[in-house]
Amino acid sequence: MKLSRYLLPFGLIIALAISLMFSYLIWINPATTQSVATSTSNSNEANSIVNTTQKKFSDIYIPTSIVFNAEKKIYQLSNDNVDLTILAKNQLANWKYGSVTRKKELSQEKYQAILEQSDAIVLSYSSSVTLGALNKVFGITATKYNNAGVSRIVVPLTSKNKIYLLNDAKQYVYTVKVKKSTQKKLLAMTLNKKYTRTEITYQKMGDKYIRNYTNGIRISQYSYLLNKETAGLFVTRLLGTNSSGSITTKEQTNETTYTDSATQRLTIKKKTGAVTYANYSSNSQTLSFNDYLNQGFYELKNIGVSLDDVRFANYDSIKHTVTFRNYISGYPVIADNNDGLYSVQLSNSGAERLEFSVYTLQIPVPAAGSAIELPATNYVIKRLLNYGYDSSKIKDIEIGYTWNDNVSSSQVIDLKPTYFVKYNGEWIDYEDMLNADD
Repeated sequence: MKLSRYLLPFGLIIALAISLMFSYLIWINPATTQSVATSTSNSNEANSIVNTTQKKFSDIYIPTSIVFNAEKKIYQLSNDNVDLTILAKNQLANWKYGSVTRKKELSQEKYQAILEQSDAIVLSYSSSVTLGALNKVFGITATKYNNAGVSRIVVPLTSKNKIYLLNDAKQYVYTVKVKKSTQKKLLAMTLNKKYTRTEITYQKMGDKYIRNYTNGIRISQYSYLLNKETAGLFVTRLLGTNSSGSITTKEQTNETTYTDSATQRLTIKKKTGAVTYANYSSNSQTLSFNDYLNQGFYELKNIGVSLDDVRFANYDSIKHTVTFRNYISGYPVIADNNDGLYSVQLSNSGAERLEFSVYTLQIPVPAAGSAIELPATNYVIKRLLNYGYDSSKIKDIEIGYTWNDNVSSSQVIDLKPTYFVKYNGEWIDYEDMLNADD
């Protein structure tokens, strides 16, 4: 016990030292120094831009969870060291697909029978994407249904000639013919004893099916080194100029605002690092669901920050907002001050609004604590109802990570798993809801 008490701080010091060493080497590199001298950004900005240019649409719009429907039980598959959704996505992207047909508005019983069919893998999105997006990720082509929403992909392991695309909200099912496939590696995933199996059931809540962890779940904590981007990166990338001459800077107590002479405004909160960019230009256009997802990705890349572990999280059809988040081991980071968040709001008038943070997750370091046992999902819901919360206002519940300051270093952030409840349209840590009256 005494030894482990000293090893964690020592490991953290080593990780910080390595990070500082790399920063120093980048700084003294002549090529990088020359780049810094000719722009308002530093070496971190160059690294971020290189990283974002390497990220493709298919790296961001991928499922966030993978489930195996066994003969009698359903299991979520996970591994702290291997992203199983990426493994499955890479396999399915190599298949050859044919025609797509649709079955409309199935009964809950028939829909759930397809969702829960035995000997199948289910890849789920946190929010519906379009079939047009799946074309870019997996090569599934169906121009007729480009704007159709898809919540899940069901891959039968006993049949090689079809897969199913499911829409939870409307309970539509799209059957995709498979012309060429190999299921060997997918089957191996379901048998690999190194992958954790956590029993779940599907439970309908509002217009979607949530994962109900019937016996609770054990989830690792993480700690990450933070990277702080400079204002120069965002001025260059978003306001669209390398010269500070046409940019007006206004310093206030709590924030700094940058504006151009036209329609753009960039605001950075000094204390929290929250960034808001607004472009009020007028360029009338009619955007579809698929257009919003495509444009959202374009604007995300244009921010210029590292997109490691960033995935599509949600599309709000009323506010026309595409949300991306950091995902760690399949779970989203949900925090205040735009931490771990990239929000892109678009309009048919051409105006746009981006919200994100100057802080990004860099590299993992030894975590401050052991894995945490979370209770069964239904137990959490029951406790909330017992505390007087209105069941009609609970629209979703999922596991995610809170963003917490590290007590030992301001350059490190701690990520702690918990349940988040979508209540009255806002994601709230269930523990905060239970402690609201304390």
